[in-house]
Order: sequence, then structure tokens, then C-alpha cells
Amino acid sequence: MVKRKALGIMAAGIMAAVLLVGCGGSSQSTSGGTEAGTVSEDGSYKETLRIAVTQQSPSLDLHKNSTLIARQMCDGTVWEKLVTLNGNAEAVPELCESYELSEDGKTLTFVLRKGVKFHDGSEMTAEDVVASMNRWIESFSSAKDMVGDARFAKVDDSTVQITTDKSLLLLPAMIAGAAQPASITTAACCENEDDNGFMKEYIGTGPYKFVEWKQDQYIKLERFDDYVPYGTEGAEDDGWASYKTAPTRYLQFDIVPDQATETAGMEAGQYDCAFNISSDDYPRLEANPELNVYRSQMGSVALVFNHKQGIASNQYFRTAVNAAIDCDEIMTACFGDGYELGSCYMDAGQAFWNTDAGSELYNQKDPEKAKEILKEGGYNGETFTILAATLNGMDNMAVALQSELQAVGINVELTIVDWATLIDYRNDPSLFDMYITSFAEVPVPSLKLYFGKDYPGWSDDEKLAQLFGEMTAATEMDDAKAKWEELQAYSWDYLPIICPGHYLGIFAWDKDLEGVNMYSGGPKFWNAAVRE
Repeated sequence: MVKRKALGIMAAGIMAAVLLVGCGGSSQSTSGGTEAGTVSEDGSYKETLRIAVTQQSPSLDLHKNSTLIARQMCDGTVWEKLVTLNGNAEAVPELCESYELSEDGKTLTFVLRKGVKFHDGSEMTAEDVVASMNRWIESFSSAKDMVGDARFAKVDDSTVQITTDKSLLLLPAMIAGAAQPASITTAACCENEDDNGFMKEYIGTGPYKFVEWKQDQYIKLERFDDYVPYGTEGAEDDGWASYKTAPTRYLQFDIVPDQATETAGMEAGQYDCAFNISSDDYPRLEANPELNVYRSQMGSVALVFNHKQGIASNQYFRTAVNAAIDCDEIMTACFGDGYELGSCYMDAGQAFWNTDAGSELYNQKDPEKAKEILKEGGYNGETFTILAATLNGMDNMAVALQSELQAVGINVELTIVDWATLIDYRNDPSLFDMYITSFAEVPVPSLKLYFGKDYPGWSDDEKLAQLFGEMTAATEMDDAKAKWEELQAYSWDYLPIICPGHYLGIFAWDKDLEGVNMYSGGPKFWNAAVRE
């Protein structure tokens, strides 16, 4: 159980699950009605679940890899963390028994669960946790910015601690829900890296262990028979906090890049579940009585300006672009009807952080205002280069943006590349004035990477940094929320990015598949099975 001080801190997030369905956010329900820990009457389940995914990650090392599909496959399944998120978006114990934040907010202490086994058969120690957490901090800029030079240290065999000169109020939620998860592995694995700096071995504590990766074909996980569960046997999942039973022996993630092929395989019964269903296919699959189909808000789109050099480094130009664009039009170009508008940088599933601050500057659709701003600013036909990837139709969004901006007199050129090339190009400020990307939902706004001056886009603005620092330095959640509202209002003026809206994920699975966890970020399968 979490100690009193930590509970008081987390209670401010109590609203986070309220109105999720009404807001189109992630549901905390689990499909199929099967409680975690239950078994079929004869104890028999289909041996392998085949799950179709459209993307492939460069690595399953989550410390150094923010690819969503890697988290969807492995976070909570192969890897676990000190804390995870419950249905109220609160950080609750997973690999710790309890945690406590000091009265001044500068020391965070975790008491570890005893007897937890790694997939190599060894028992989790304080040394393993310290090595894992410090590797995560070194790899994840948001965590490093929060804690500065402080690092985790062993207090005793069952206790680890971090102390810094800054508030650590938001660190538990960051550990629980970061896009680069704070996965716990062995100290030896932390040291055993390949030439790219990724771990060579994937040894976690979760109910499934990694067994095989056949490049461009599939990734296979196998039930870990020595898994040590937490929570109450038979209880339903509470967010990601679960009594995990792994009723299915194998989880096989089939890599199917073509959405049409994936959908056809789902309809033919080749797959038990499919990710990233096209919005065009949604009505047909929803009408199929053999399938369950689920849509939820998964994250936000970001049109990231280059603040370091080029035409977008001028405030007037960014303001003109924001005045001109029609968010409905550009979101439709990419997502069809698989999106929702909204001015808040945070997604609907984080109700505590939702705010309409700055919304008067969102989705203005005012080309005449844009033309006037360009004229007053002295725009003289300079080229505005938009960098976009072909991944998930983001190039279609770039084409729609080009049309809207050309209509107000901006000279727009497009650079369309694959996703890997975009990741490379965006590090060079000479190659773009804006690039298009997306961010999966996160539990706290301190995880929004584009507020950092070193993140590609380089929003090196004194007031932006001040407000962000005041938010992360708060020692009470209400104070952090107030600073977040100020930060978002200023962001719609300064424009580190334009957030045109929030994209929906669409997933389908066989009606006989039970126990799918759909709390946040897509399906999780630690309690999923098909009865035979």
C-alpha cells in the first residue's frame, strides 16, 4: 500500500478517469467480461494469440526507444516498472510495495517487493533497480531534466531512493507512464549493449518473456511460469495495475505493414487481434458480429516549428500560419474521421490536466487575418519547407497544409520521406521549417518533449522555459495544474508547435478473445485468452 504522503500527492489526479467515454478518451474497462485470475471451466485456452501490427520497432529496449508499438507489445507484459498507472491515472505500486515523497518534495523512496523473479531466474535486487532507473534517466531527457544530476541509490537490500534539489512531485507519474518506460531489468543487462547502445538481451519481470524476433515477420513472447504476480487474485484490472495470469502460452505479434492485408486477415480469422485499423474499414468491421471493434483517443498531432533558423523562427510567421489553418481539413486528410478536435495539448484521458487555456487561438480558420499578419511582418515570399513522412498518411496532411498556406500567399515546399529519414532530417535545422509528428498520450505535461530547448524544433524561449520550470518545481498538484494552464495559454501565443487535434486508434479482435486491457495506449494482453 502507498504511504500516506504519496497518497495525498496522487489524490489530485482523482479526476483523471472521469468522463473518459464522453470525452472520447481511453476507457479503463477490459473487454470480454473475464476477470483477471479466472480460468475456463476446463482450464483450456488457445495456445497462441496472433496479433497483427503494422509497424516494427528498432528495438524492445524501452529505456532508449519511444516507439509506440514496442510499448504496446512489451510494457507491462515483458517489462514492469516500480510503479504503474491505475484507472484514475495515479502512480501505484508495481515492483515496489510502497513509495513515499518527503515533505519538501525532494526525496522519493521506494520499498521493493521481495521475491520478484527475472526471466533469467535471478531475483530482483536493489542493485538491479538502481542500475535500471539510472540507465533510464540517462536515456530519457525528460527524466534527466527533472532530476538534474541526482541518481537513484541503494538504501538497503529492499529500499532505493533518489534525492535532488528540485521537486519530484511529478516523477512517479513519469515513471509510470513515460513514452520511454522506466523498465526494470538486471544490472548485467544494463551493461550489455550493442553498437547502437540498445540492450542485447530483454530480461524483464513480467508475465511474458521474449523468445524470438524474426525480422519483418513476427515477435514472439512466451508465458513466464515463474512470474510473481501482485495485487489481488480474481480482481479486475485497475488501469494497468493488474493481477496478471498469462492464460495464453504464446503471444505472437505478426508484422503486417499493409493495412488492407491486415484487415483481410482479421476478417478471415487469421488473426485474433489487429492494431491500427483504417478509419475507412471501421464501419464494416464494426458491423461484423464476429468482431469487437474499439476506438479511443491515443495521442495528439504536432506541427513542430523550427525556432532556430529560417522563416519559422519569426514569431509573426508562426502566428500567421496558426491563423490560417483549418484543423478539420488537415486532420481529415490524414485520419479520415478517426480524430477529435481539441485545443488542449493533453489528451482526453488525462482529465485532471485538461484545460481550454489559449483556445481562442485554436483552429481560427481566418485566411484574411493570416494575410494581414504576413503583410505587417514583411513576409517576402521566403520558402517554407514542411517535412513529413509517408507513415500513416502524414504526407497527406502536409499536402493539405500546403494548399491552405499557399492560399494566403506562403511559398510552401514539401519534403516527403520515410519515417526513419524524417527522424534523421529533423535533427538538421537547415532541412525544414516545420515537421509533422505525433505523440502518444502521457500522464503529465512534463513529458511533452517539445517544450525542451534541445528537442528538434528548439523552442529556446525564456518565458516558456520559466513556466515549464515552475510547473515541474511545484510541490502541490493544484499549483502544478495552475502553472500548466499558464504554460498552455502562452504556448498558443508563442507556438512551440501547433496541435491541430487528437488521433484515434482503431483496434479489432475476435469476439471470443477475452481479457484485453484497453486502459490506455492500445490493447494489452497479459490476461487475454480465447477459451477452447
